[in-house]
Amino acid sequence: MNNKAMVSIVALVTLAVISCASLPETKIYSLDIHYDMTAQGEARPDIPIVIVVDCPRYLSQAFMALRSSPYMLTILKFSKWQSPPSTMLAEELKKALYSIGYFKDIRIAGIVKPNVYSLKNNLTRFEQFNEGTSSYGLLSLDVDLLSPEGENIYHNTYSKKIKLNSSDDYTALAAGMSAALNDMLLEIRTATASAIAANESKK
Repeated sequence: MNNKAMVSIVALVTLAVISCASLPETKIYSLDIHYDMTAQGEARPDIPIVIVVDCPRYLSQAFMALRSSPYMLTILKFSKWQSPPSTMLAEELKKALYSIGYFKDIRIAGIVKPNVYSLKNNLTRFEQFNEGTSSYGLLSLDVDLLSPEGENIYHNTYSKKIKLNSSDDYTALAAGMSAALNDMLLEIRTATASAIAANESKK
């Protein structure tokens, strides 16, 4: 191997090492939500329910989103959620519904299923919004509960803007979104069970 080739190889290896060393570390954040299990009622194994979550494409990916204006959204390359927001929502909804003991057969699906209750969710916001020197978490969710016959028996729109504590990373966002989503899910689980119980009583 001649000297020129050796010099080229050394240069390439050095460049690769420098490039790797300069890359920022990837940070992964998760939600931390706990449910009160003391409000459990009688399970109804004959009433299955399907959870469906729709969302914009960027919320079906794990990368965190940062909104700097109403017109601009930045997808962060090195800060990620443990799972995509749409997946986290579906999984947390499943846990929230299980926690009241009313349902035993809860499934997550990509589309509304016929002949079963379907809890359809449209997740429209799950992001950080910087406004001046303050940061907020934005969480917006439309919920529709469809009966096995396709009738909409419950609808609500949930929206929260959470002031975030100062943080050098996105831990404050994860904490704020956990608290906001927990509040929503507690209301959704109760409303879902109540709407289904009322609908079943008509039969």
